[in-house]
Amino acid sequence: MSDAENNDLISEDNSYALQLQDLKYMIQLREEELLEMKASVIKLAELQSKIDNQLIAFEHLQNIIGNHQQKEIGFLKREASMEDEMLQSIEGESAFYQLQKKLESNEIEINKQMRELKEAVELYHEISDLQKKNTELESALEMANLDNQFLKVELEELRNRQPIQFDKNDESQDGITLEQ
Repeated sequence: MSDAENNDLISEDNSYALQLQDLKYMIQLREEELLEMKASVIKLAELQSKIDNQLIAFEHLQNIIGNHQQKEIGFLKREASMEDEMLQSIEGESAFYQLQKKLESNEIEINKQMRELKEAVELYHEISDLQKKNTELESALEMANLDNQFLKVELEELRNRQPIQFDKNDESQDGITLEQ
């Protein structure tokens, strides 16, 4: 082999060596890129895991918030129910006081009517007593009238038996006026 061929071979060999060096450099770059990609994939997996964990935590927080919202709705319903109960209690108390005032008014009216009834009973008793006295007086009057008639009859009988003469100046004797 000649120098020229040798030089060509050396030059070709140098060219191959340069190409090989370029290829090694490219492979090294590719390996570094591959390592970086592997690191990125690992980092991506870690990030995905973090995202999954955060998503789970977020879902858990959403459940907690949902529970709190349900509790808040329950509290609001209970509060509204308690407000309704308070309003009903206030209305009931107001109605109670109105009924109490009406009861007091009715008691006053009943007491007034009881006094009037008592007065009426007392008047009835007075009327009854007066009717008894009236009956007694009428009975006494009848007795007195009967006695008077009886006395008149006796007086007439006495006059018819003995005529009594009286002075004209003295018209009464022993306080009894005699008629002729």
